[in-house]
Parts: sequence; C-alpha cells; structure tokens
Amino acid sequence: MLETLSINPYFGIILSFSFFLLGTVLHKRWPIPIFNPLVFAISSIIILLLLTNIPYGSYNVGGRFINLWITPATVALAIKLEKNFDYLKKYYTAILSGIALGVIFHTVILIIVSIFFQFSPDMVATLFPKSVTTAIALGVSESMGGIVSLTVAIVVFTGVLGTIVGPPIFALLKITDPVAQGVALGSSAHAMGTAKAIELGDVQAAMSGLSIILTGVIIVIFAPFAIEIIALLF
Repeated sequence: MLETLSINPYFGIILSFSFFLLGTVLHKRWPIPIFNPLVFAISSIIILLLLTNIPYGSYNVGGRFINLWITPATVALAIKLEKNFDYLKKYYTAILSGIALGVIFHTVILIIVSIFFQFSPDMVATLFPKSVTTAIALGVSESMGGIVSLTVAIVVFTGVLGTIVGPPIFALLKITDPVAQGVALGSSAHAMGTAKAIELGDVQAAMSGLSIILTGVIIVIFAPFAIEIIALLF
C-alpha cells in the first residue's frame, strides 16, 4: 500500500507542503535554525524516505511539480522592487558595483580555496553558482560541468547559512542602512536571504530581490570566463 501511495503524484506534493507548514509552525514557536521551514522540510523528507525505503524517484513524481514554481516565485520578487524603485535610481552605482565586486571576490576566494584543498574542476564548477537562486544555479552548474544535484544542496545550505548569520553580522558591524542589508542578503543568500529581508522591511526586500536578479545575471555572464580560468588552473 505504501509503495502504491508513494508513486501517486499527490504524495510528493502533500508531503512537501505538510513538512514545510509544520516547520513554519515550529519556527514561529522556537526560532532556531533546525526549524527553518525549508531545512526542516528537506531533513524530514530525507529521513522519512530512508526509514520507509521509498525511492527518491517515487517521491519526485509529485515533488518535481513544485520545482516548476521556482522561476515564477523568483520573478515575483520584483513586486517589492517596483514599489521602492526610487532607491534603485538613487543608489544604482553602489548597488551594481557592490554586486559585481562581490561576484569577483567570491570567484577569487573559491579558486584559492579550491587550489588549497585540491578540488577537481567539476567540484569547482559545482560550487561556483552557490550564491544565486536555484533556477539560475542549476543551469550555470550544468553548463560548467558541475554536479547539479550537489549544487542544489549547496545553494540551499548557503541560503540557510546567510539567513542565520546575516542579521547578527549587521548588528555586530552596525550595518543599519536598509539598502546595504538588502543587497547583502540577496547577493549572498538568494531567495532565502530575501525571505529574511522581507522580515526586516520593504526596502530590504526590494533591494534583496533586485540583488538576486543582478547577481544571477553577472554569474551567467562571468561563467564562461570562470570555465577558462578553471581549465587553466586545474
């Protein structure tokens, strides 16, 4: 009976939403990282599939339909930007230069770490798009010869880490400017960072949504050059 249920498309959908909603309830009561809705849902589904010996393919019959909403959800973040467009016009130079320098710095650090730990070229390609939203990261990782499934896990981990350490870092360094907070969260922790930015305020949310798009565009443009650099160094 369990095997028959698991291949039903509704099984993966209902399972995903159920654990996510449960994580939301738990996180509101106990706001600790393990109860982050996305982390809780992913962890719970993995544990359940392992305990019941349900193949991932069976779960993904329905779970894959949720993936269809990744791109529309990312685009929908532009709603906040439209309402706070004046900030973009006022700070566009700082925003664009900050994101571009962030991508370059990220690439340099990744190459240094990869050389130190002797990562293979495919592992470098897997890690390269870790700070952009999943919809973009998948395509970049695949085009560079990375391990796509591992890229997804790393992107999720990066987002969770960014939402956890972002606000404490703002407090520690006394970063109170809403534009700076939004750009930092969006360019480093993508959609999950934007979810945290929405909690901080509308300006942070708008700038974070903008940063997701710009970071993704810059990563896509920079990817061919990164491939050449990887080929030369590794």
